[in-house]
Amino acid sequence: MRRCVTWVVVLVLLAVPAFGQAVAEVNGSAADQTGSVLPGVTITITEETTGLVRTAISNDTGRFVLPAVTPGRYTVSAELAGFQGQARTGIVVAVGQAITLNFTLPIGTLTDQVTVSGSAPLIEVTQSQLGQNISQTDIENLPMQGREQFALLQLVPGLTPTLQPGSFEGAAYNANGRDTGSNLFLVDGQYNKDDRTMTFPQSRVTVDSMAEFQVLTHEYGAEYGGASGVIVNAITKSGTNQYHGRLFSYFQDESLNATNYFLKQAGEKNPNSGVKVYGGNMGGPIVKNKAFWFFNYEYNHSEEALNLSFPAAAAPLAVSFSDVYNVHLKNYFVRGDYQFSPSNTVHGTLIYGPNDGIGENAESERTTKEGFRHERAAPELLGSFHWTSVIGTRMVNEVKVGTTKEALWIGDGRMYNDQFNDVPFDIASRTWTGLRGVDPLDFGSAQQHPDYLAGPRASNPGGNDLTANVYSEQITYTPSNHTLKFGWAGSQNKGLSIVAANQIGTFEFLGNAPFNPAVVSTYPTRFRIRLGEMFIPINTWRTNAFVADKWQVGSRLTLNLGVRYDYDANTPNTKDGFAPRLGAVYAPNEKTAFRVGLGKFYEYPPTAIISNLYAGRVISPVFVFDTGEDTSPTRGVLPTNPCLLPQGRDGRAVMSPACRAQLVTAQNQLAAGGFINTEPVLEGNRRLGFLYQINAGVEREVFPGLAVIVDYVGSRGRDQTGRVDINEPRLLANGRIGRPGPAGFDPDGTRIPASARNANFQRVLEYTTGAAFNSDYNALEVSLDRRYANRWSGRLSYTLSKARDVNANAGTNGAAIVEKRVNDDLNPRLDYGLTNFDNRHTLSAGGNWNAWRDLGLGATFRYYSGNPVNETIGVDANGDRDGNNFDRPVRGVNDATLPIRSPLDANGMAIRNGLKGQEKMLLDLRLQYVQRVQGDQTVGLFWEIYNATNRANFANPTGNRRSSDFMRLITADEARSMQIGVRYT
Repeated sequence: MRRCVTWVVVLVLLAVPAFGQAVAEVNGSAADQTGSVLPGVTITITEETTGLVRTAISNDTGRFVLPAVTPGRYTVSAELAGFQGQARTGIVVAVGQAITLNFTLPIGTLTDQVTVSGSAPLIEVTQSQLGQNISQTDIENLPMQGREQFALLQLVPGLTPTLQPGSFEGAAYNANGRDTGSNLFLVDGQYNKDDRTMTFPQSRVTVDSMAEFQVLTHEYGAEYGGASGVIVNAITKSGTNQYHGRLFSYFQDESLNATNYFLKQAGEKNPNSGVKVYGGNMGGPIVKNKAFWFFNYEYNHSEEALNLSFPAAAAPLAVSFSDVYNVHLKNYFVRGDYQFSPSNTVHGTLIYGPNDGIGENAESERTTKEGFRHERAAPELLGSFHWTSVIGTRMVNEVKVGTTKEALWIGDGRMYNDQFNDVPFDIASRTWTGLRGVDPLDFGSAQQHPDYLAGPRASNPGGNDLTANVYSEQITYTPSNHTLKFGWAGSQNKGLSIVAANQIGTFEFLGNAPFNPAVVSTYPTRFRIRLGEMFIPINTWRTNAFVADKWQVGSRLTLNLGVRYDYDANTPNTKDGFAPRLGAVYAPNEKTAFRVGLGKFYEYPPTAIISNLYAGRVISPVFVFDTGEDTSPTRGVLPTNPCLLPQGRDGRAVMSPACRAQLVTAQNQLAAGGFINTEPVLEGNRRLGFLYQINAGVEREVFPGLAVIVDYVGSRGRDQTGRVDINEPRLLANGRIGRPGPAGFDPDGTRIPASARNANFQRVLEYTTGAAFNSDYNALEVSLDRRYANRWSGRLSYTLSKARDVNANAGTNGAAIVEKRVNDDLNPRLDYGLTNFDNRHTLSAGGNWNAWRDLGLGATFRYYSGNPVNETIGVDANGDRDGNNFDRPVRGVNDATLPIRSPLDANGMAIRNGLKGQEKMLLDLRLQYVQRVQGDQTVGLFWEIYNATNRANFANPTGNRRSSDFMRLITADEARSMQIGVRYT
């Protein structure tokens, strides 16, 4: 019956892009005092706070395995008639760990049981995967700015956060030489990734609802896939046999903060800013030892100071100012657990998170306040159900069903009501209600200058109403010396994506002066606008299956073997998506483990590709009008295109009647159907990209509770995809430079239909998978991990790495997995160089110390050598209609008035990302005092200081040689700030 239900669910849900485990494993052996193995020993593990029980029987080799163990604190006992029983208490089992416990039973009676307290072994001697666990002790005692759920990922070797201003404490990390979109986020093993941007978790897990989380960095098992970065698995809190609750509040404002570096230089003060957080939780038993509940609520209102500096030439259109990035975050979390019997347990989780924000990325975008990003998530939602069933003494079945939902709306502030609580789009009628009846052509266009953005926001208005339904099932079977796992999973991503980006148009300028119709040099050099359909249906599915075997060859050698198959319906060529995994662990003793691993890791693309291909069809309901770049104004000559001859108002370019008429004609043609899109985006030979990865290392417990880990990690990206202009200008048969047209790029007529072959095609982007986009990464990772004992714990990590890929666009990350562009489409490999996120040296440390009674100290330190800077000429020199920040300077062509700062390649062109970026260094501190007031009730006081040394951590300067701020430091991260908090438990 269960098998029938399983297949019905699979067919209904169409099955999850990737799934993983929210569980752990306890294994080991039983022997007598002579070393002879003992079969038939009953191994019982009891969770000390809930009373939940699991049992196993040692096999004929004396080995036992308890898979799918819920993380927690356990008592583990071993019993066999005729022998003295043993029990070990206080064994903390963390998510994803494989704890090995070996029992030696002396002859005696069961009533002579010996009980000892202790801890789990520090070294995992049966797993080849690399990663670290962030424990509840870390979460409770280390400083975390903004109480960001994954801030402590910065302590894990191999991970580097996005280093742009204001992003240190976010969830965007680069690992394995991959984009931020290459990571996978799980909540209790449930898929929790934003498939549209690929960069962030879909739903937020707050600090007070999270028990721990695990980060798998390299060579994770075949049960994990769909990603080539890291796996981040957050484990949520659950109720116990004791009622337990907490109330908390945290506060920060400008009076507790040092003045921003550039404001201080100008003799100004910080704007009114700060953070206010409050909330509480409660949990306990419904039925003791059987059923439990837990609920958490948190409200976070953050006003992060923004300091925007503009060149003097931009006045009065853009004048330097200070403001705040205003964020409201609400989070409701509930979890329930029930044990029907020791063989059957279930738990369910629900996260509901409405939130909104105004001003995100304003500093990195350098936008005036009018163009601030307004974003509402109404709401984010995650729901999951997990059933674990023990079948006999050798088999465990796990079933997970879940859903994630995104209802996200982004736009210009004028697209929302005054209360900022509405949705600017009506999905039922498919109308842009936020414009209040104003035609997009009359709303006003954005103004893009080299060093700032002005006017209304055009870059990303839109929204998403998307749901991902997920299902997975895994069977674990433990015969003899093997632990076999079989699993299958799938997901369906369905909904509507609203793409209103640039529907109001953008004027682009090569100078910073506001537009003045009387001054030719201030005229725009390019105008772009997207016309046509905004509401794009999304409907795709993914599925995967795997088999894995952990084979204990002997007492010292363990092989981790597996193969996984990934399929993505959104990618045409995925039939060969088999990914083998091979790992080996040799442990000469319980304090030392040598590891080696080799694997292949496929990566799913973002669902945004569906929108791109929908809009990019040759016969399309969408058209991106583009004048191309006309540099005539820089020579004192007026452009000829009517869309580059705007009217003027308050320093802004306003669409002229002639341009509007031209665009209305195009709109009418789109509405009539049959419109030929002369800048299409074609499917191409797109395949699922993958990563070959190899690692080798050693882990050694050098002192009791202190381990040192050294690993080499190498990865090679293959079947990588970029968008190549197959109609790139080149030397034609007539001896001229020009675009070849369909006759040149589509001689067999497979790309362009016959009805459109006579059109004047411009840029024709095609998704292209090939060796030209191969990437590589090499790293040495060293870490020290000191388990909590004698009132302190700590960890230290260092990573030396080098990451290289092919991608000319300096602004891409996250969803850029398959959206890369190149400077020379005829030879993409010319853009092979350091990745935009390459960071050569990373050093991080964290630790906490219980100084005296209930007085505790915590600290984290991070140093990053910085991301590189790409030097560009700031104009579309080769006329390929890409952005004006792609083309790099060439010796003898672009260095007459300004020397080229970057090293040059063999052709005399500046190498990609050839300039050193800015270093970052941060020290955060935490002081806490927890006073017991009555019974188990406590009151805690907390003080945290971020960037304690008040170091000015500058953002990378622009590498645009046309910018007046070329290689000048103009933006800095937050100065020293403080937060105080109080908590009642």
